[in-house]
Amino acid sequence: MNDGKKISTHLMTGVSYMIPVVTAGGLILAIATITGGEDIWEAQGTFAAFLRDLGQIGLGLIVPFIAGFIAYSIADKPGIAPGFICGMLADKMGTGFLGGLIVGLLVGYCVELIKKIEVPESVIPLMSLLIIPVVSTLGVGMLLNYVIGKPILVMTNGLNNWLGGLQGGNQVLLAAIIGAMMAFDMGGPVNKVAFTFGLAMYSQKIYGPSSAALLSISIPPLAMALASKLAPKKYTEEEREAAKTALVTGIGGITEGAIPFALRDPIRVIPSMMVGTALTTSLAAAFGVENPVILQTILSLPIVNKPFMQIIAIIVGVVVGALMVNLLKKEIDESELEV
Repeated sequence: MNDGKKISTHLMTGVSYMIPVVTAGGLILAIATITGGEDIWEAQGTFAAFLRDLGQIGLGLIVPFIAGFIAYSIADKPGIAPGFICGMLADKMGTGFLGGLIVGLLVGYCVELIKKIEVPESVIPLMSLLIIPVVSTLGVGMLLNYVIGKPILVMTNGLNNWLGGLQGGNQVLLAAIIGAMMAFDMGGPVNKVAFTFGLAMYSQKIYGPSSAALLSISIPPLAMALASKLAPKKYTEEEREAAKTALVTGIGGITEGAIPFALRDPIRVIPSMMVGTALTTSLAAAFGVENPVILQTILSLPIVNKPFMQIIAIIVGVVVGALMVNLLKKEIDESELEV
């Protein structure tokens, strides 16, 4: 595995550990806003206020979690403590998700370097307990505080200001790009880049990109499930069976249900799914749909601000994706169609 793939793997490990924190914190905060109404942010002593505080605590752990578990992916257990501590520092400095990514990588590789240093046998027991966490925390902490923290903060603020300033057509275009990327490899590297970008913006309370990424997840499997029902003679018996799984995974929010179709016929399936998904996300953005929690497509309907408009966007994207792929496909050989 080359260095680029290794770094990508470490980043996605951090993201995978972070997602449950974002889901729990975001959903609890959403319940608080629903039950507490407009006064939730000023409320004190109520159950809704407790939910608000609990959800905010969860979301406040995003940066430390991403830093700590990226470091863990690189350096195993010795990376966790310094990763969390420096991640807390990054969060306190306001460097956001980007700061967490950078700190996690720095801590992980710093710990790896320290582990390679040859020390007397009598010192070995102290390495994991004392020397590695203290030295790596001090080293990366000082580097962040005195050297790289301000440039990261400038980049984070610049990105947030740019995204926050997107209006109208720009938001629709961004949503379409994210949707197309999510559908391109259905859980692969391009999909993960778009999803991670959405999570990064979510951590900064910018919900447009994350709403698009989350909405995208179920469109390919739902579209392929519909396509196989509309034109069964264009699909093998195996694919028609896979369509049942695709329907379930689509409802449950798992993109990978569409992968068997893409593997068999990528030239027709992938562009169709990209078009259908981009159409869904762009329509939702144009309608002003916003998802304040980390819940996918159909699962987010009770929480989004405009559930009816999201349903319309989902239906349009699924139908267009299904019709497009069937238009491109030809009927397959009868010998492949087992009854």
